[in-house]
Amino acid sequence: MPGIVAGIFTPDFSYMYSVGKADIRTGELRKYDDLIRIGSITKTFVATVILQLADEGKLALDDKLNKFFPSYPNSENITIRQMLDMTSGIPDFLNDPVLLAAFYNGKEKITQEEIYDRTIALGPVFPPGQGWNYSNGNYNILGMIIEQITGNKTGDEVTNRVIRPLVLSNTIYPTEGNITGMHSHGYFGDTVTGALMDCTFMDPSLTGAAGCMVSNLPDLKIYVEALVKGTLLSPQMQAERLKFVNTGITKFATYGLGIFNLGGFIGHNGGITGFNTTMCYNPELDAIILVSVNQFDTKLGISDHVFMGLAKLVYPDKNLFQ
Repeated sequence: MPGIVAGIFTPDFSYMYSVGKADIRTGELRKYDDLIRIGSITKTFVATVILQLADEGKLALDDKLNKFFPSYPNSENITIRQMLDMTSGIPDFLNDPVLLAAFYNGKEKITQEEIYDRTIALGPVFPPGQGWNYSNGNYNILGMIIEQITGNKTGDEVTNRVIRPLVLSNTIYPTEGNITGMHSHGYFGDTVTGALMDCTFMDPSLTGAAGCMVSNLPDLKIYVEALVKGTLLSPQMQAERLKFVNTGITKFATYGLGIFNLGGFIGHNGGITGFNTTMCYNPELDAIILVSVNQFDTKLGISDHVFMGLAKLVYPDKNLFQ
């Protein structure tokens, strides 16, 4: 891996560490406050906006998708809640070979409507409510619902409703593919040759509401605590958010409304070409653990493994992730 940045914050101590390269061409070192792509952590921001709209009475969690997009097959049986917690049966649009190729290319502009149409063409994974499947397709449509209700771009709603209230000064919902400011380069590892390819540039149109955002660890520290404590939601809506369903991946991994629970550590991860990030807050331990790896490849989940290793080191008596 080119580099890793990690932060651990507990009532007893704080620990911040950076190792490796932010740019393997120039030799520039990784820094704790490097800007990074946060991938699917974007989903937590988008879900928060949806839940705020529910708090405001502009939608209900049990509204059916056909209220907004009746053209989606079986939309009369798919709820907003099921889209948020990945039990809708809507497929992951990255299973479409054209969109997957665009994801790894990173330079093509893709419209929400094309993603929507290709998601329909893939067909359902299972009937609504009859399983769990992690799917970017849910969040592309949720972003479209935000725009339909508010008349504004999803990124503007995220900025005005989440980023500005929490004063996340290094967090953006980008509209172009470069990362401006002090940032880490991101790399894709060729699993055959071992070569690292710079894939820092990525047009945000494909991942959009499912994974386009840029942030850094200092901002994610502020954000994950607010996310888990429900700072931007009513207590009732936060209680809905934290109703977790089994994922079938492992006993200690459950999923709520745009948020996961890994053995009591609540938050989300994000994998996108070049970057792999995990952010979690454990309210019982009052502990935050953040990990950023500036590499993403077909192995997936590098930052999750580092996160779990750190958590076990800090809390050896808790028998975590069994």
